[in-house]
Amino acid sequence: MRPDSLLRTTTFRLALSYLGIFTVSAMALLALVSWSTTMFIEWQVQETVEAEATGLSEIYHDRDLGGLSEIISQRMRQDVDGRTTYLLMGLDGRILAGNLKAWPAEVNDLLGWVRFRVLPLGGIGAGAEVLAHAYELADGYRLLVGRSLADAKRVKSAINRALGWGLALTILLGVVGGYFTSRHMLQRVEEMSRTARRIFGGDMSQRMHLSGTDDEFDSLAESFNEMMDELERLLEGIRTVSDNIAHDLRTPLNRLRSRIDLVLLGAPDCDGYRRTLEETLAEADNLLATFSAILTISHAESAARLERFETIDPARLAGDVVELYEPLAEEKGIRLHCLAQTGLSLKADRHLLFQALANLVDNAVKYTPAAGEVSVSVGAASGRLNVAVSDSGPGIPEDSRLKVLDRFVRLDSTRSTPGNGLGLSLVQAVARLHNARLCLDDNHPGLVVRLEFPVA
Repeated sequence: MRPDSLLRTTTFRLALSYLGIFTVSAMALLALVSWSTTMFIEWQVQETVEAEATGLSEIYHDRDLGGLSEIISQRMRQDVDGRTTYLLMGLDGRILAGNLKAWPAEVNDLLGWVRFRVLPLGGIGAGAEVLAHAYELADGYRLLVGRSLADAKRVKSAINRALGWGLALTILLGVVGGYFTSRHMLQRVEEMSRTARRIFGGDMSQRMHLSGTDDEFDSLAESFNEMMDELERLLEGIRTVSDNIAHDLRTPLNRLRSRIDLVLLGAPDCDGYRRTLEETLAEADNLLATFSAILTISHAESAARLERFETIDPARLAGDVVELYEPLAEEKGIRLHCLAQTGLSLKADRHLLFQALANLVDNAVKYTPAAGEVSVSVGAASGRLNVAVSDSGPGIPEDSRLKVLDRFVRLDSTRSTPGNGLGLSLVQAVARLHNARLCLDDNHPGLVVRLEFPVA
């Protein structure tokens, strides 16, 4: 993996964007910290100057001008580093005490807080900035008390250097972290791309690798794998359907051709022609029914059918199906009844669900012997809506219950019964469309087929 290609990745650019935002935010925060520190130090200097000036004012009131001059000289001697600035000036501009050569030009006639740079008599250093307060005493005398900001400048400079190094280190760690994070992300993306290319190459068994971290890549991989499982199932279904169509429809088509050949080879006979046409029409109807069932299954497997979902009453739907098959059940001597709980509702495709339930009842009536019983029930339990069709027929062996859900699959015991092996396939497709679970269980005797729908 070349570094230049890595630097062009979206992940690295996104990391740099976040780093830029963080850097600007950090710089603003550091500027605020620096400003706050400076203000705090200057506030402390002001407090010190005010305390010093208050003390000198009290001495002036107690000991007059001579005592004030003596105290200023004494404090100047104690201030070895020369951090404090004093200046006592008389009416004629003569300096009575202090460590400045003259009254600062920046102060002029102003009173209050002032800033200026001075060349002191000694100890402060050339060009040191002073924060001072000018006072006017009684009898026109003026007093200037200040404090050097050199220490404050050094503290501020040290803080700024520390903040600057911290910011530089943060940016460096951000760039390095973004590089390695992007590299790790790009490795996973490339791994997914390689898997996808192998799938495009025809290896449908390939699946995305899960790292086990349950992150967004694992979530994407799980969704992709589920999609591939469904796609593989559909492709396998298409291959199976193609083979089954070729196999199961070859026999009726051969019968059609043989029947027509026999009629053409025989002597002309209007009654024979009519009988052959009627048999051919019945065979064609069976073929059309098979293709219609295949198309219905395709519609049931299409997500476009979700637009036709509506709120229906499952009890009423079950009653309509039972009413439709009651004449056929009575003709075979079978007792068909419906046990439906009222007051339930279901969001479903009414047409497909009716056809699926009709297929189940048709199979139950078809394979249940005379004097048998077929029951359709609708109820709710454990947060699910259950629609079940049970019969007292021969049932389906347990090891064949999953197999009969495939298209064109018919058990050996039912080969002599009319049908195309698509009834349960349609029910399975409708169940999958409605996110329902299709269960085949033993009814002792017979079979019970249950559709379990999730409900809110």
